[in-house]
Amino acid sequence: NKCENMGNSDSSQPPDANKVLVHSFQLDADADFCSLPICCPGKQAMFHKPKNFSSHLSNFIPYQEGAKMIEDINKILLETAFPNKQCNPLFILCMLLSILSIGLASSNLYPAESNTILPSMGFLMFGLFLPYVIYFGLMIYKKSARKSGLLTFVREWNETKNNGVCLSLGGGGNVRGVAVGSETGGTYENFYMATWDPKSLLVRGYLHIFVNYQERANWCQQIGVPFIPPVPPHQQTMDQQLAHQGQVPAPPAGFQIPAGYALVPEHPQPPPEFQVPAGYALVPLSQDSPPSYIQASKM
Repeated sequence: NKCENMGNSDSSQPPDANKVLVHSFQLDADADFCSLPICCPGKQAMFHKPKNFSSHLSNFIPYQEGAKMIEDINKILLETAFPNKQCNPLFILCMLLSILSIGLASSNLYPAESNTILPSMGFLMFGLFLPYVIYFGLMIYKKSARKSGLLTFVREWNETKNNGVCLSLGGGGNVRGVAVGSETGGTYENFYMATWDPKSLLVRGYLHIFVNYQERANWCQQIGVPFIPPVPPHQQTMDQQLAHQGQVPAPPAGFQIPAGYALVPEHPQPPPEFQVPAGYALVPLSQDSPPSYIQASKM
């Protein structure tokens, strides 16, 4: 399966002409300042779930399935969250604990006694560095857990679907005048860099949706469904970028329309074969139409 390498942390793979990017969800890397891992993570980096998918994206990922996918990724991001601001409550807490340990150890050093100096110095060094060891140890653990969780999810999703549609985590931007990654590709490392840029000023992270042209065509042929060629976002028409216009639902079985009423759709749509003339727009007639001349004369 050619989708297996999508979203990994390796160096950029050679471009594959069969892979077409059809959509990218941008990461919202902003996070709450007052957040503590595990107990009170608050708002963390996440992908916003759209109200609907474009008609072209819906050809490859149904909305309900895509919404569940985004929720699962957001759950991993939340569970592996770590403060992405240099000055945060967790770091301040570590500083306070370190200063407190110095005060406790100093109280045992004076008056100095030979049998208390060495234990007090040991406690001083232990209390001075232990909070920072815990802080950076937790940061490394969360970083590893996030990478493992996200890449495992992407790999399993691609392997499970096996229909030519691939997920990939990437990102791109400019750091100190050096271009990193790509807004249409990139690696997981570029995506992780974006999680440390709350305002996305330098690097932006993305969840890419790729479609392998050949694999998708073969899958459609095997399943017996029409093959719809993938189109890059910048080449999609207006109709492809808009959401599907839902079909009018049938009334429930046994529903009886009351006498004197008619059942009409809330948002009526023209027939699919109807072509709107150039320079015109089609709008539904208002149900509260103005009265006729005869009706108005009787008022």
